[in-house]
Amino acid sequence: ERVSVWVDALLGTGLNAAVRGLCRAFIERINGARRPVLAVDIPSGLSADTGQILGESIRAAVTVTFGCAKIGHVLFPGVAATGRLEVVDIGIPPHLFDQVSPRHHLLTAPTAAEGLPRRPADSHKGRTGHLVVVAGSPGKSGAAALAAISALRVGAGLVTLAAAEGLNPVLETLTLEAMTAPLPEAAPGVLGPGALEPLLALAREKSCLAVGPGLGLAAATGELVRGLVRRSPCPLVIDADGLNHLAGRLDGLKGLPVEVVITPHPGEMGRLLGATAAEVQSDRIGCARGLAVSLGVHVVLKGARTVIAHPDGAVFVNPTGNAGMAAGGMGDVLTGTIAGLITQGVDPGRAARTAVYLHGAAADTLATAMGPVGFLAGDLMRALPTEIGRLQKET
Repeated sequence: ERVSVWVDALLGTGLNAAVRGLCRAFIERINGARRPVLAVDIPSGLSADTGQILGESIRAAVTVTFGCAKIGHVLFPGVAATGRLEVVDIGIPPHLFDQVSPRHHLLTAPTAAEGLPRRPADSHKGRTGHLVVVAGSPGKSGAAALAAISALRVGAGLVTLAAAEGLNPVLETLTLEAMTAPLPEAAPGVLGPGALEPLLALAREKSCLAVGPGLGLAAATGELVRGLVRRSPCPLVIDADGLNHLAGRLDGLKGLPVEVVITPHPGEMGRLLGATAAEVQSDRIGCARGLAVSLGVHVVLKGARTVIAHPDGAVFVNPTGNAGMAAGGMGDVLTGTIAGLITQGVDPGRAARTAVYLHGAAADTLATAMGPVGFLAGDLMRALPTEIGRLQKET
């Protein structure tokens, strides 16, 4: 009762098993005391490698760590256990970091800004790329529209929204600035393999192809998606139902002549890996990196602290974003944002990193301006240009 602040230096970064016995009793006593805790290096009971709680963990107000942040500090649930993180320089020579070549990175504003194209004064739409978005099905035309307009909001010069011909009237109303390409239907509002050749002709000499938002789960659509992935003439961004149609058939992503970015949420990632969403969440970095390396694609594992993994094994964790983003359509906006940057000539891996940071930063600005919940995917989409300007100005 007389303690004002606890200093936790009970367990360190090497912990790899559940806390038990006397150590667990100490942790529970400290947490139960309801006094501020300053953790040394890492809260006792927190895995430094995954951010998972190993049995029980100190809930720190502040964590002071040395040299570099640890993975466990920046992934949930470790973020909540860490509290405010302070990284202290203890004199590690900079050249040692270069020799180690860390494979885990926390995204920062300067890193994200590297993926924002700077336009010459004489630019025109013919120089800023042309994106084709393959999306939409009955009841999900909004996902298609959000992806298409988001690409324009981050600077894509031209966007063509390709969808089943039965959806074309509503999509032309929803997307005034994007062009539309009505395609042959397998069923009302549903794309099938009959649309493959028209789509390949449409995608010829285009800058990027985004596939999946609101596309639907019809078997005929799956045939189209798999054929399109195999034969795409330009970089691919695959999301949502595009990914669901690849589950169990991932070999179709190997050895493609174009770069691919996939953007699963934990449930979609689980279907791709034959695992549960809970298993994915327990090792987000391991799952994302393993898939990226094995398939040779860029993986954006969405969720709180989105993980971006690249084919060379490098991993980036995104610190932006908030719980207000737990609403429909946010992923469709991200798909359009990534594809819009690729369309302007940004390297797909860099585009993925920049888009994820920008997407979360725009949501953080909205949460401050509007409130912690209730801002919509359309609000975020409209906030992207302002956020781009802020990021460029600050860096």
